[in-house]
Amino acid sequence: MGLIFSSPKPKERINLLILGIPGKGYRGENMTDTIIIINSTLGGEKPVGISIPRDLLVKFPGKNYYVKINSLFGATENKKEGMDLIKNSIREVTGLKIDYFLVFDLNSVKKIIDELGGIDVVIEKEIFDPKFPKNDDSYESFYLPRGVHHLDGETTLKYLRSRYAPDGDFARIKRQQEVINILKNKVISLNFFWDFPKILKLWKTFTDSIYTNIDITDIKYVWNLVNKTNPDMVKFDTINTENQLLIAKEMILNNEPAYVLEPKEGRENYEKIKKYIEELIKTI
Repeated sequence: MGLIFSSPKPKERINLLILGIPGKGYRGENMTDTIIIINSTLGGEKPVGISIPRDLLVKFPGKNYYVKINSLFGATENKKEGMDLIKNSIREVTGLKIDYFLVFDLNSVKKIIDELGGIDVVIEKEIFDPKFPKNDDSYESFYLPRGVHHLDGETTLKYLRSRYAPDGDFARIKRQQEVINILKNKVISLNFFWDFPKILKLWKTFTDSIYTNIDITDIKYVWNLVNKTNPDMVKFDTINTENQLLIAKEMILNNEPAYVLEPKEGRENYEKIKKYIEELIKTI
């Protein structure tokens, strides 16, 4: 009688890591200001978005010191090594193994938004940032009153990057999630025939300015994720202080005072965060 081997259980859900960096010409050009995991079925259905705050304190993989998680991707000039660093750290924090990744910079976002004719956002609370950072290390003020606004690419970048709010970085994360849904809605509304020239321009901007492991064999997954999902039904959540998962602290990093976030249960204790994410995915 021959041996009978059971085939491994197929993976039911996969994880796409989206990283946003300032890019060339900006301070901290490889710091990941945006860290979002999109967890979905293999068919790109029932997605949930999980935002990781950039100020989360983590141990540098394989070392005995701590850094903010947003510094890992740019910790080496080799993009593959930098990606491995942040993927390993995210798996330790969330329990999620990253299957695909996509890194974009601010200039590509600006070009895509302008190519789409801008976006419309609803501002519930006015935004006034008296010290919005400029590229030359100086500052300018940025203001948007309450109401509906049509934003071009440049203004959208300021809307995404401003952290001057009572809840600071978490307000910025919510705006990132909002803009992702708006962009997704605009893209899937394009008509392949009538809007084909625009689609070609978008594709060129996309492919010229991103770093990803998604290739032609993965197009079906990407198409399903973009095309089958109602943007208003994407559930976003954030690992933050409001859901009692993190606490804010001040400490010395690189010989300077720094604002950081740590697990409420204790440094490097991620069990509650993993459980929260597991339950979040189960409810989708």
